[in-house]
Amino acid sequence: MAVLEGLPGVKVTVQINGRDLAEYDDPNASEHEPARAGAYHTSTKYIECVDDAEFSMKALASKEYKWGYKGHCLSMDFYVDGNLVSGRSIREGDLVRGPVETVVYGKRTYCAKEKHWIRRNCRFSAITTVDDAKKDRVEADMKVTKDLGVIEVRIYRAIYYSHGKLSTSVPSSRRQAAEPAPSELAEKSLKGRAISHGTNFSPAYKTQAPSRHFTKRLAEDHEQPIAVFQFHYRSKDALQREMIIPRTPSLSPGASPKPEVTSMSRKELERLAQERLNQLQKGSSVKQERKPSVKREHSDVIDLSDEKARPTKVSRRSSKLREVVDLTDD
Repeated sequence: MAVLEGLPGVKVTVQINGRDLAEYDDPNASEHEPARAGAYHTSTKYIECVDDAEFSMKALASKEYKWGYKGHCLSMDFYVDGNLVSGRSIREGDLVRGPVETVVYGKRTYCAKEKHWIRRNCRFSAITTVDDAKKDRVEADMKVTKDLGVIEVRIYRAIYYSHGKLSTSVPSSRRQAAEPAPSELAEKSLKGRAISHGTNFSPAYKTQAPSRHFTKRLAEDHEQPIAVFQFHYRSKDALQREMIIPRTPSLSPGASPKPEVTSMSRKELERLAQERLNQLQKGSSVKQERKPSVKREHSDVIDLSDEKARPTKVSRRSSKLREVVDLTDD
């Protein structure tokens, strides 16, 4: 989980199937800071995304955080590709039983046709680039790529007043329909950045109405967050091109890759077992030709080799990938 030394007790992470994604430090973190110069603390990490995998964003607060000032709460806004997905609040009183975490799976909107709330979960979506140098196309795509490939959580200090269910009759800019990322972009619009994915959304399904929290940010913070957590999500290849993670060493001439046995098919295992058996049999025949011997006075020949071919065993373990998707409401 991403943490900030200057803000103890607050942690943020991105998950797939309830598991935290590995986080990598940004070698050019200082280049991203000016955009959030007003924030007291900034964390920038890189994470590896997986095609079409649904992800969630989790924030955690504990008593280590300094809650005392004016009895304020922590107000959190969750953004994906520059679009607000959800807002949450955590109060000191919520920590009676220990640290409190809040998880955002996607965006909820009201379906006027069906007259109920729906939720669409966030999902990584691969982007392809096209060689289109038309000015209009490039300029339009540049607006889209400004915040593309970035998950951001902004944390504010605020005074908590009350809460309730969000009204379906009052339109809210915070409840607009989720906008998916484009599937292709003009290559020039990326300006050399290795952006490989955007965020799309899963099919909609019925959910309960979201809670509405009435808060007011502290005036002394001048509407600025006290912390910003950024996660730049990329494919493994894109992370290597940006030198966030090391490249996979190239194989030496004549070398062949060694896949894990548990991931190999039965046919592959049988082929390897047969090859190994042939090697052993060939080696055994060579040794038979070169048996050590001792000559006696009576010209008797005694065989000193005591080698017998041993059958080889090949473990054939089947590997089943079990996928668990958390469909519980947040």
